[in-house]
Amino acid sequence: MTLKPMLGSLAVALMATAATAQSSGRPGYGLIGYGITMYQPGCAFACRASLPRSSIPCDVHLNGHHSSSVSAECLADSTAFLESAAWCISVKCGPDGENVPVSAIEKFWETDLVGRELNQPQPKWTYQESLARVAEDPPTQSLEEEGVFNRTVVVDEDQYIADWNGNTAFENVEVNHETYGIVLLVSGAVIPIFFSLLRFVPFPARFTSKVYAYLIDPPAFGQRHAVPILGLGLVPTRGQALFILYIIAINVILNAVGIESRQPHSWYPLGQLEEVINYVANRAGVLSFANLPLLILYAGRNNVLLWLTNWSHSTFLLLHRWVALMCILQACLHSALWLHLHVIFYNDHDEVSAIPYWYWGIIGTVALALMIPLSVLPIRQRIYEFFHAAHIALAIITIVGCWYHIIYRYERQWGYENWVLAAIAVWVFEWMIRAVRIARNGVKRGYVTKVDEEYLCIDIPDVECRGHVYISFPTLSWRLWESHPFSIAGPTTSSEMLLATTEPTPSIEKAVDANTKNIAAPSSSNAKIAISSGSGISLFIRIRDGTTYLASQVNSTTGIPLLIESSYGSESKLYPDGDHATPSAKYPNLVVIAGGVGITAVLPTLSTTQSLYRPLGSCKLYWGVREQAQGLVKSVQNMVNASVDSYAAPEPLVVGITDLRWGDVDVQVSVGERFNLRAVIEADVSASKGDMI
Repeated sequence: MTLKPMLGSLAVALMATAATAQSSGRPGYGLIGYGITMYQPGCAFACRASLPRSSIPCDVHLNGHHSSSVSAECLADSTAFLESAAWCISVKCGPDGENVPVSAIEKFWETDLVGRELNQPQPKWTYQESLARVAEDPPTQSLEEEGVFNRTVVVDEDQYIADWNGNTAFENVEVNHETYGIVLLVSGAVIPIFFSLLRFVPFPARFTSKVYAYLIDPPAFGQRHAVPILGLGLVPTRGQALFILYIIAINVILNAVGIESRQPHSWYPLGQLEEVINYVANRAGVLSFANLPLLILYAGRNNVLLWLTNWSHSTFLLLHRWVALMCILQACLHSALWLHLHVIFYNDHDEVSAIPYWYWGIIGTVALALMIPLSVLPIRQRIYEFFHAAHIALAIITIVGCWYHIIYRYERQWGYENWVLAAIAVWVFEWMIRAVRIARNGVKRGYVTKVDEEYLCIDIPDVECRGHVYISFPTLSWRLWESHPFSIAGPTTSSEMLLATTEPTPSIEKAVDANTKNIAAPSSSNAKIAISSGSGISLFIRIRDGTTYLASQVNSTTGIPLLIESSYGSESKLYPDGDHATPSAKYPNLVVIAGGVGITAVLPTLSTTQSLYRPLGSCKLYWGVREQAQGLVKSVQNMVNASVDSYAAPEPLVVGITDLRWGDVDVQVSVGERFNLRAVIEADVSASKGDMI
């Protein structure tokens, strides 16, 4: 039998043995290359690996336990091993070799020579003592094949080179794994901050406008963004698409660079292909781990990047989906390559598949992969509650699977689990902030009124919130983890609250005058209930599948208990000093466009025109609604009129466009018709004096 087939058979046996055993050792702190070293000094570890430890005759009893021939107890007590190791290290790590400081050698001797386990015995002699014993009669011969390791020997030079290549090449690539994982994670957080800070650089206004007009705001393709494409996802803007391309490119590039192959290689004697597949498989696994905290960060309502940048939550949610896709693909590549190795190269899949670390890795990968079909746009839109519950459940299974995959394989020796801990930390931070936001408001009661056939209004007294809020209805649904986002329309400050402001008939009648086309207001019934005085908020809700249970609470005199998670996003009308779009001396004119219940999101912006510091320019609102939503329009008019100095009755509506005046805001309400937005914007731009936002 020739040497190469023998090495191949030995490699298969060694890999099968390694795969079925748990790699244990002292816990490491940090990541490989960042607080954790694997095989440093390289010469010392290569000397240890090159000595034929399995040939040591050993039958020692330490602490009442029998020791096997390759145990730490045996190595610590073996004269032949200690003297041979000391001589090899003195030659390879000395002044004529790698010139390693003696202190580093002594540290290796104490901590790593006989093993990496906790509470392992110390060698019976120090490095200096062992070297002194062998210096008088240096060895000249290596151990013959199948010989007994009971004398001082020199290491085989070919074996030493293979072991040095194996240890140092593997560690170098592992350091690159962790480095690229850090690059992936940090760049995903820093780049949004960097580009957000550019808004403070005084670029010329014309340059800035062109950048936004051509690179940031337009759809990546087609005429509209945020619209479905092939029923699978949404069209991004060009700015979003550029960052998505970065996410894809950085994952692909980092998975392919920094892989150094060395042969001969004691770890992978079957050849370079085996070596490279191992490296790429491990790289994909680390990058998948590095993506985990980033994708959880992007998905959070309390994403710190929302506080540090001017990027929207919807943008981060879009990026979350693409980072998740990269994370899933990296995990699948990691699993597929290791499956290929154990089926084709090592032929031990039946054995390894029964080991806990292997099947926990499968559980984590499968749970992660299932998120793709369960998160496509049609499912998210049609059965959102199922999608949300499944998403959380699969995310938890993924985290648990990844954790046990590492712990069962390496315990906490090499720091791989820190990526999982980082993901858990981001998730815990998110839920802690959510809990605080809910606790600060306590349990409140909401009073539901019917606005029209499509919309409800919820008045919540004794609470101060701004922007938008997430509300849970614990008594109306068993899905306690669910909460729905609502924009705050405005304040409720009266000590009495209307329980039924407008209650139209199911079929809205159009009493249209031939000249004015006025729509007759439907009949209404008003009932009032006294509530505690103090500020509150009003929300308008479009009735959908997820909120139909609220309709059963219309006109309830006791209200419904609810939990408010607040506040998020732009400031509300109650707080005119918020961070929403504000006209300025540089941009004195304001144009706002809204559709349907989306008016609630722009009311805070309109409220700036009611302040003492309102600009000298014009403020215009273009609001398009369906014919069935006239109750919504009248309710908003009531709210707006109540917030200005003098109350005025709501203006009558017409089918088509109605001109209104809300304080200092010129309003055009289009009922049942779409605005020609291009013509509207062009007309306003040409007629305005000064710039416009």
